[in-house]
Amino acid sequence: MKQMSLAFFLLGVAATADAFQFHTMTSSSPLQRILLPKRAPASATVAPSQQPWQQYSYSGVTSMLYSESETSSETIDDSGGGETKLQKKIAARKKRVDIGYQTAALAYALVACVSFVKYRFYEPIPIPSMLSITAGPWMASSVARHLVGSGSDDSLNTGASKRLNLALASFGFIGLLSKDIVTTARPLWIFACLITMINSIKGYGYGLKGWDLKMMDGNAGAAKDILGGAVASLRSVFALPAIFSRSAGYAAMVVTFGAMKCATMYKLILHMVAVADGGPMNKMVLLPLAFQCKKLLLLTVAALTLKDAVDAMSPKGWGAAPVGLGLATAVATGAIAAQSIAQGSLNLGRWIAFLAVFSAVDGVNRWTSINFPLKVTKTSNQNHA
Repeated sequence: MKQMSLAFFLLGVAATADAFQFHTMTSSSPLQRILLPKRAPASATVAPSQQPWQQYSYSGVTSMLYSESETSSETIDDSGGGETKLQKKIAARKKRVDIGYQTAALAYALVACVSFVKYRFYEPIPIPSMLSITAGPWMASSVARHLVGSGSDDSLNTGASKRLNLALASFGFIGLLSKDIVTTARPLWIFACLITMINSIKGYGYGLKGWDLKMMDGNAGAAKDILGGAVASLRSVFALPAIFSRSAGYAAMVVTFGAMKCATMYKLILHMVAVADGGPMNKMVLLPLAFQCKKLLLLTVAALTLKDAVDAMSPKGWGAAPVGLGLATAVATGAIAAQSIAQGSLNLGRWIAFLAVFSAVDGVNRWTSINFPLKVTKTSNQNHA
């Protein structure tokens, strides 16, 4: 009996010590709770019918220690409103990126409008040349407008968003370098190119590393990501479900504008080599080539984005490509077709004009399927009947 009494007395002392330790930890700071040593769980527990001070078992206290130490770092940042500081910071980043795309779209749209008014009414030039000049900022505004909302819906990590961001950043960078050729609203042009370059680089960075700026699983560094994206884009161009399909039409646009971009870059390189050999630098040759190159780059990437959108849906029928980007690409393609015909390249101009009509028809059908879905459904049901 004395041994039993002594055993119960020792057990009571141990339980009281555990209870006192638990009370001390819960009333201390989170850092103290993390630094306290964790005790190994015991196999014996006390029956619930015992006194309240006897209901703290080694296993119960130890499990509470583990849960407290594991979640203490999370509860430190919790403001009590259901959002952590990191979540608020991520929400602010998403909002700033979307505002940046909206600002870039508006700025380039204003540049396009000012250029159209100037070269059409105040300093008239041939209409094909006026359309070709306006097509650059028009396309940049359309691509930026297409990316609005990609921050809030977490689509910056997709291949299409990464390509468009890199193309927009290149457009803004080349535009800043060749700003001397701009004679209309130059401060507005500089602002548009600067905000586009900064915001697009941020958008690509968030798509690569995630909103917390930690490298996302499966993503490589920027150099490997760009190289891998270029290889994937080439494979996508030649992945055709059928020769006569909408996917093949957009693939033809990619190949056409890509070849024109390469030809422009070749002329640009030849001029730079001549300058390096001691020849005179002619800005009126160099800068227009740079402007043409960045415009064709945007058109190439936009056409590839439209092809990917079509391939993601059924290759048959209409209505898979984005409406705004498809119609904007059709307008810019038509402007380049007019310029090519005016310069005497009739075959190239006719081919580009055909691609412009194709993109316009696809965009109109997409718009019809979205805005009049009931009419399209009724018509198809009547045909089946």
